[in-house]
Amino acid sequence: MTAVPARSVHATAKPARHRAILTLVRGSVIRTQEDLVAELHRRRFAVTQATVSRDIRELGLLRVHDDSGPRYMTPVAEVDPDQSMHRLRNALQEHVLTVEFIDLLGLVHTAPGCAPLVGGALDGARFEEVAGTIAGDDTVLVIARSRPAAQRLLRRLTSIPEEVS
Repeated sequence: MTAVPARSVHATAKPARHRAILTLVRGSVIRTQEDLVAELHRRRFAVTQATVSRDIRELGLLRVHDDSGPRYMTPVAEVDPDQSMHRLRNALQEHVLTVEFIDLLGLVHTAPGCAPLVGGALDGARFEEVAGTIAGDDTVLVIARSRPAAQRLLRRLTSIPEEVS
């Protein structure tokens, strides 16, 4: 009999844990990381809050607010690709003040506290021109892949709110 290294056990546990997290978030209301840890313990996953925090980041889960408070959700693009453009359009119409590009860097100025929502909507749209985004409180930094991509993206972002829903 050959001993199996501990690393391979964790390698197989992580995908199963990620599947369980996605199932939980899609099927029930998970408001805190502690709730998620408790649900995973009930399903016999030995996890810590730090592990769950990394899993949330790796899975790209979103923390949104509803009438009852914050909750975790799967990214919109995963749930319904058509919804991602609707979400972006709403975010741009309701929360964006200005959009400008300086070379490859785009600055999207939002109402205070709205940059994470707008950044998440931009990420969910999965534009090929976007290399990445970073959201602060009221500004999203958008990094374009090239100068032509930056110009295309500026045109796209400024025309989306004008499109008919």
